[in-house]
Amino acid sequence: MRFLLYRVADSHMKALLLENIEKIRLINIQSPVCDSTETLLKVTYCSVCRTDAKMWSQGQRDLVLPRVLGHEICGHKPNNPAENFIVWPAKTCNQCHYCKNGAENLCSNIQVIGFHIDGGFAQYIKVPKRSLIKIPPTVPPEIACMTELLSSAINATEQVNLQKNQSVLIFGGGPAGLMLGLACKYFGAHPFIVEKNSAKLDQVTPFCKKANISLSNTPAGNFDVAINAAPDPAALIEGISKLNPGGKYCIFSGFTKNMPIPSELLNEVHYRQLTLIGAYGSTKRQMKLALKIIETNTQTLRLLIDKIIPLESVPLVLPEILLGQSLKYVVDLSE
Repeated sequence: MRFLLYRVADSHMKALLLENIEKIRLINIQSPVCDSTETLLKVTYCSVCRTDAKMWSQGQRDLVLPRVLGHEICGHKPNNPAENFIVWPAKTCNQCHYCKNGAENLCSNIQVIGFHIDGGFAQYIKVPKRSLIKIPPTVPPEIACMTELLSSAINATEQVNLQKNQSVLIFGGGPAGLMLGLACKYFGAHPFIVEKNSAKLDQVTPFCKKANISLSNTPAGNFDVAINAAPDPAALIEGISKLNPGGKYCIFSGFTKNMPIPSELLNEVHYRQLTLIGAYGSTKRQMKLALKIIETNTQTLRLLIDKIIPLESVPLVLPEILLGQSLKYVVDLSE
């Protein structure tokens, strides 16, 4: 595996550009120019998501190349460094049925930052004014940039209409699975995270203990809800088999392998009246709620950060993220 990583001189800001699959380079380009609906943001921190690594390695349905990746963004306006913001990473039409009814993540004209338009792996970014959410001074910016991932977890819990005291089986002990566990705790449910990798199991134990989330390598009992935070299709089969009658399965993480769906599995959905539902992205309302949860869990969430890295180190950690050998790398662009 070979990285292309070099600099281009005589420009105004550093950015990490994904030109094609596994072809990423550090460049110098002109700073963005904003229109009347946009704001220029000085990026201070941008955490690296598994989706960023996936886009680097194989692309993604919504990815338009070439692209500056990065959608878990924290920053400030260039003339006001004392006021920090997170970014709801989307630009929507604000006119369609979904936008008018609080489901703007389903807007058919949506443009996602870091997917359709350039993202936060750069010193500056232009964002829709409507996408800015102010960060309380009590929330460190390197923690705040994880709000987007938690908001996506909240979306999943809302899609299954999670109720207090329900039991939730979560497949995958990576950052997404841990955020799902945290969201479940907020809504008064009982999350149970399954992680098959023994090294990862040890790695996430401190987080789960602090957050009071059950963790094991084998699911015990049956559950009201199951959610996959892992791309292995086996999680679908095992999860459906572990649901109580009337239970719900949420597809949170996209599956990476083609798999024929056994008729026996579909019959289980039929006979036990199970619900299969998807969850993708989040709304601005869910981002605001996620920020409130983060404000009261900053020390717990700090356990997710493996290392704070410079922009030029991002290509070096992408393979590690794909192998599931890390939790969260956060890119420091504050200087």
